[in-house]
Amino acid sequence: MKQPNKKILIDLLARPAVLIFLMTWFAYGAVINSSNLTAFDLQQIGVEAMVERHHFYLEGGATLQMTTKGDVFRYDNHLYAAKQPGQFMAGAVVFFVLRIFGLNYLKNYQLTSALVVFFTTSLVLAASAAALFKLARGLAANPNDVFWPVAATLAYVFATTTFPYSGIAHHDALATGYLVLAFYLIFQLSRREVDEHRYLKSAAAGLLLGLTITTSMLPFFMVLLCAVYFLYLRRWELLPVFLAGLLAGLLPLFIFDWVSFGNPLRLANIAGASMFADTFWHFTPKNLGDKLAFYSRALVFYVPVFAVGLFGLSYFPREIKRGATFLTLLGLMIVLAAYVFNIKSDGDCQFGPRYLLPAMPFACLGIVGFSYLSRPSERVLAALAVVLTGVYSFVVNLVGALRGAMGCPHGETAFWNHVTSLGAGEKLAYPLARSLLLPLMISATLFVIQLATKTRRRTTSPFQSRVAHN
Repeated sequence: MKQPNKKILIDLLARPAVLIFLMTWFAYGAVINSSNLTAFDLQQIGVEAMVERHHFYLEGGATLQMTTKGDVFRYDNHLYAAKQPGQFMAGAVVFFVLRIFGLNYLKNYQLTSALVVFFTTSLVLAASAAALFKLARGLAANPNDVFWPVAATLAYVFATTTFPYSGIAHHDALATGYLVLAFYLIFQLSRREVDEHRYLKSAAAGLLLGLTITTSMLPFFMVLLCAVYFLYLRRWELLPVFLAGLLAGLLPLFIFDWVSFGNPLRLANIAGASMFADTFWHFTPKNLGDKLAFYSRALVFYVPVFAVGLFGLSYFPREIKRGATFLTLLGLMIVLAAYVFNIKSDGDCQFGPRYLLPAMPFACLGIVGFSYLSRPSERVLAALAVVLTGVYSFVVNLVGALRGAMGCPHGETAFWNHVTSLGAGEKLAYPLARSLLLPLMISATLFVIQLATKTRRRTTSPFQSRVAHN
């Protein structure tokens, strides 16, 4: 390796965001397990159909794993998944490359499907972890004090429902990663003195928002709010490339719907509405009350650090709370809750509150709010609360990540079902763990060393000087 290339590599590894990305990606890949690969086989069936048989419908697979099961409906004499096609399309790109190297589902289902997950959901979520860390530093009282940004980031990636779903080619997890990346890019554009690559960032933000909807309808209203956030910046010279990117991200969805259902705007859930109407919004007081109780229990047991993050939002100073970034962040969680609390489905068989998955990163950003506490004793107490709830949440979600996110017959007992299976000595396979444990340990060690040796300069948050632009 040439000397300049070595210097570039060293410079990259000296950046906490890069190490967070690598550590998260390797950790997510290491916990990909046979339970998820088998239980969530529908995601792989859609990939195989596109690449091996060149069509969007699902039937006709060559192996037992490629036999369709739940969440499918019949339309025009073919079986389709009641999902947005983005997860299948992203996986198809990876599988197309894997086939060049001789890997396929027929010869080695577990390794092939694990690699599809590793280079789709795990990769995008790891990238979103790096983006969230940078977001957190931009929102912190002192960006050179990395404790709070690191706490917020680690809570998001390892102590929320994101962790159990990181090892699945899952539509909601993949869409969450896209959404965080898009929000980060728009936040970058809101910092008017940071104008490098503004056209590229605008196009990428639009593309990621389009891909979010192509992949999952769960964060649909969150995408609309991010688009409003972009428009509020009034950077009209960037609007054409933003809209071009948005259209490019939606184009795969339009093509899929047109080829499959004869209308580019007829979504899979609409085409199969007779079977999957439980995800359509409708308000009834009883359903709202039931959902509030259900998600309150789920958050307390599976993700208590989520509530701590929400509490931390109240400590941001008034000038930040009045800004478009903070209002959008808060609005993203509100519009998701308004949808999730008013549908019939609660996610069934889930590990943790899966339908709140897109809100997890934004709630965890609230942890940064504690950096604005004026007294050291208050910051210590807040840090203790974050650490204690974070460790508990991590342990619970680590069990889900290691044992699988499918918690049938009902997700409320998913954790205890896994504990029981562990006690019974049930073993699972982890196809990528042996290859990823060493790079995981190296990246984690470098990350700890980098944080331990970093000079903490006390400066005013640059975000505070930019509030007027937001």
